[in-house]
Amino acid sequence: MYRFIRRHRQWAMLIGAASVLLVAAGAISLTIVENVSKGPAFSAAVSFLRNDRLARQQLGVVTGFGLAVTGSVAESGQSGTAHLSFDVHGQWRNGHVHITAFKHDGLWHVKSGILSVANERFKVPCVHLSSITSCRLS
Repeated sequence: MYRFIRRHRQWAMLIGAASVLLVAAGAISLTIVENVSKGPAFSAAVSFLRNDRLARQQLGVVTGFGLAVTGSVAESGQSGTAHLSFDVHGQWRNGHVHITAFKHDGLWHVKSGILSVANERFKVPCVHLSSITSCRLS
């Protein structure tokens, strides 16, 4: 084996360098895709969820969000709409959220959404916070 590697040293170095380059390019592209997909509409949704009482009651303190954000964002100057879907990680348990947001006068606001936690679905924002069951969809 040692003779084989010694004889084909150039190929081993080339394969090693190509592997390192491939891993670095993958990490850089993943970072770029993540930053692009998590724009201002996502930031508004994140801010909303971190401060939402229902999300806190179901998940605990929101500690993070999933890597992938799916959905659509349509902007036209000072207005726009967004339909986003992503995972939410809480202190106690995790969930998934579908958020509808709108852009008015250049600022994004959450209009409505559905938070799914442990096979239960809840409307957000929940306007009847005195009774969580009134916000439960399933």
